[in-house]
Amino acid sequence: MVCSSCGKMNADGVSFCEYCGTNLRPATAVAPAAAFTEPVAPTAADVAKLSKSLLNSLSLGDKFTGVGALAAMLGFFLPWVSTPDLGALTPLLGELGASGLAHVSLNGVDLAKFIGAVYFYLLAPVAAGILCYYSMRSPAPRRLLMAGFLVLIGSICGPGVMLSLIFVPMIQSVAGAGFWLIGLGYCAIATGGLITIGEVGKTAR
Repeated sequence: MVCSSCGKMNADGVSFCEYCGTNLRPATAVAPAAAFTEPVAPTAADVAKLSKSLLNSLSLGDKFTGVGALAAMLGFFLPWVSTPDLGALTPLLGELGASGLAHVSLNGVDLAKFIGAVYFYLLAPVAAGILCYYSMRSPAPRRLLMAGFLVLIGSICGPGVMLSLIFVPMIQSVAGAGFWLIGLGYCAIATGGLITIGEVGKTAR
């Protein structure tokens, strides 16, 4: 074996040159490190495409239920009572200890401080959204059962709220955007449940 440094002959198999000490062992190839690629943030077009495919995968009943649940949850935090003059509602708020309020814009959170049961108007649409999510991945019998619960949730207060908003002048005069969204949202949840029952019934035939 010839030393690459000094050019002198060495015996085969030696690790170092007997004359100059140069390392004669064959160099081992080192595998290159895997190239690191930074994750690329999705573009607006990717997000729009994903959202479109998600919407297309939803049935009409799921769309009604989802929109209704979101509307009802949003309505809980928007003003239920919004008017410069409470009129006939002033004695009622006085009994609830709210006579000293500096404003007359009350949402669900404000009213829940006096009546804790008002939180039901927020929890019910949350439950409806969860039922809608699991319903999409369920077989037909369970989907029908969940749709029945959605109709029940939506009909608890949706029709009553909408009828009072339409036909009771006193409520019309003080009702804010939140109260309208609560009524419309609950009605949409019930409608979504009914549509889902119809859709599953057709596929089961």
